[in-house]
Amino acid sequence: MRKILYLALSSCVLFGYEVPIKDVVLQNRSQISTLKAKISEQNERIDGLVSLIEGMNATIKDLQDAQRLKSQDDNTALLKELGAMIDKINADYVSKKELQKILSHYNISQPAKIPNQQPKPISDKTTPKELYAQAMKLYMNKDYKEAIKRFELCDKKGYQVAKSNFYLGEMAYYSKDYESALFYYKKSAGANSSASYMPVLMLHTAISLDKSGQKLQAKLFYQNVIDTYPQTKSANIAKDRIEKL
Repeated sequence: MRKILYLALSSCVLFGYEVPIKDVVLQNRSQISTLKAKISEQNERIDGLVSLIEGMNATIKDLQDAQRLKSQDDNTALLKELGAMIDKINADYVSKKELQKILSHYNISQPAKIPNQQPKPISDKTTPKELYAQAMKLYMNKDYKEAIKRFELCDKKGYQVAKSNFYLGEMAYYSKDYESALFYYKKSAGANSSASYMPVLMLHTAISLDKSGQKLQAKLFYQNVIDTYPQTKSANIAKDRIEKL
């Protein structure tokens, strides 16, 4: 009787096999730990997507601002090019199914894809405005190598210093080069601390510090985002991240 009671207390039946309770507890803990890690990874991805959307919104606003500025110039070709870029961004929100429906309604076949054109070469005659417009187009097309060259030249020539360094920081940030990202973000904020993209810049600065192991500084920046930009998505992400420090 004592032997049966001992076995009952020290083990349980799992799928027809006798398994010690200690092993069951350890298995449960391992499964819970794995689930927590997966949830944390998913949250990380969601935060990244939200901040990417905010960054894209700031980029679209810059393109619209550039379009308004260009309307005052005689360079109508460049204006049309920027306008077409904005139209393309807006058009991307139409689903493929909806597009096919529209085309079939008007009995129009979809045009063949046109290969991406090579960026215009940089020459001594290229003005800072043209460099910046080229850089923005290349950035939107994710041709970061060529975009970096032009943004760096804009910075060197003193044209759109704040914005150029912000986008240089973004490219470094998404490449996980957090040290370089911090350098560019600091230079951008120093040139213009009231830009529309500041919530994103400050959040990405905090995350870069966090990823670099500078937890105390990261906490200060997270709190700054929460206090200064309370109604933004960046603030919501900062609140979630500061709780995990």
